[in-house]
Amino acid sequence: MRFIAAAVLLGIVPFLGLPAFYESFLYLVFLWVALATSWNILSGYSGYFSFGHAAFFGAGVYTTAVLAGKLDWPFLATLPLAAAVPMLLGVALGAIIFRVRALRGELFAVLTLAVTFVMSTIALNTPIDGGPGVYLSNVAVPKLAPSPSGTFYLLALVLAVASVWIAYGVYHSRFGTGLFAIHDDEEVAEVMGVPTYRFKLAAFALSCALAGLAGGLHALFVSYVTVAEVFSGSTALYVILMAALGGTRHWFGPAIGAAAVTTLLYLFTTSDYAVAGRAATGLIFILVVLFLPHGLLGRR
Repeated sequence: MRFIAAAVLLGIVPFLGLPAFYESFLYLVFLWVALATSWNILSGYSGYFSFGHAAFFGAGVYTTAVLAGKLDWPFLATLPLAAAVPMLLGVALGAIIFRVRALRGELFAVLTLAVTFVMSTIALNTPIDGGPGVYLSNVAVPKLAPSPSGTFYLLALVLAVASVWIAYGVYHSRFGTGLFAIHDDEEVAEVMGVPTYRFKLAAFALSCALAGLAGGLHALFVSYVTVAEVFSGSTALYVILMAALGGTRHWFGPAIGAAAVTTLLYLFTTSDYAVAGRAATGLIFILVVLFLPHGLLGRR
């Protein structure tokens, strides 16, 4: 109930007449909350550590960029496909990867990272991008709030709330219990009757779909997308840092971590202090690993 009340109160913000700066900042907080939470549904709950979250985020970005920027689709109409394309990609990959028992731990992490490189290469060398990037400056922003920044704020808020709510539901379900059993000992989980293959595949699909939705939304927010920015390795690193800081074994941990890290990075946005912000973020990650191995909210 408190979570719903907080979401409703946050939904009022765009109608308070605040400067666009604050709405844009909170948009980024909500975007990272959704990304970190989506990553955690697979990697935090099941222990299948992914370095390839940027691939599925990027698939969502380019789905919206191509449909809205090149084919003149209405922005909101692109969002279901921005979720569906990376979800189907995740299902296709998972259907193969999760059948091979050797592809766990470091091998799974490296393989997901390789997927990011493959997808960025495909986008760069095909009409999807082609090199110069894709402009969305002529795409109309839906009028859901008094200002465009307010509209992005509301859409990101809905996505963040939905992501956290889904993570909460999974956490307290038989599905979530099965994922945590896989995390702790997959062989024992199988012996106990957990359908490990099906659960991992479902978690991967859900994780990819939410990441794709975040990507679709972000495509219009930035209005110009490039392969270098979209498939950047820093995306996965920040997501992992956020989830680890808040606690990967808790449904709300990634949201706490995302809010903290995004705020820290935003405080150092000027060119003179950008490096200091990244250094501080790295230091926080080191301290978390050393002194809070289970994150701020601990483990289940």
